[in-house]
Amino acid sequence: MAAERTVICFDLDGTLADTTEAHVISFQKAFKKNNLPYKSSIELIDKFGQTADLVVKKLFPEVSGRKLKKVVEDKVESYVKEDFKISKHIPGVAEALEELKKKYKLVLVSNATHPEILSVLKKVGINPRLFDAILGKGEVHKKPNPHVVEDVEKATGSKVEYFVGDTIYDIKTGKEGHVKTVAVLSGIHDIERLGAENPTIIIKSVALLPEVLSERL
Repeated sequence: MAAERTVICFDLDGTLADTTEAHVISFQKAFKKNNLPYKSSIELIDKFGQTADLVVKKLFPEVSGRKLKKVVEDKVESYVKEDFKISKHIPGVAEALEELKKKYKLVLVSNATHPEILSVLKKVGINPRLFDAILGKGEVHKKPNPHVVEDVEKATGSKVEYFVGDTIYDIKTGKEGHVKTVAVLSGIHDIERLGAENPTIIIKSVALLPEVLSERL
């Protein structure tokens, strides 16, 4: 009897696709639409890796309730309708996922909404059917909640082995869930910031993951 496949969890933004500019623009549009002060790319990117409502709250602590909800809704609407088109593929990632699918179950875990996730996957040429589950905002605990790993195991009926992402929040999620972690340098957090979280592995891109994991077997 073949051994049951374990799960690799993947973040989306900065891990499977280059979406930073797209998210910056959608936030800036939402701020303008809701008469909030302009925030630069640097100010925004510093808060990325968290849910949209937390990004807004950290930039505008005075915004809450109905207005906070409206800002986030406008951000998501702008992203799904137009801004996701700015997203770029990360070379070799789609092919790496195809290779990893042969040995593992793959799950996408994101703080983004399901419509945002599907828009990006289509834009960068990643087949959603590669994933045994796609869990977005409202479908899974917010990263870095340790229950994220439990959510994935419940959704797949299999054990999570690796959690892969480009931010400290992804690494914290995996470590809190007691699974191995892979930090990728294709996103917003650099090697110093990621290294401070002591991930199991640090690699340049998901494109290298099949080779790295095969060497560890």
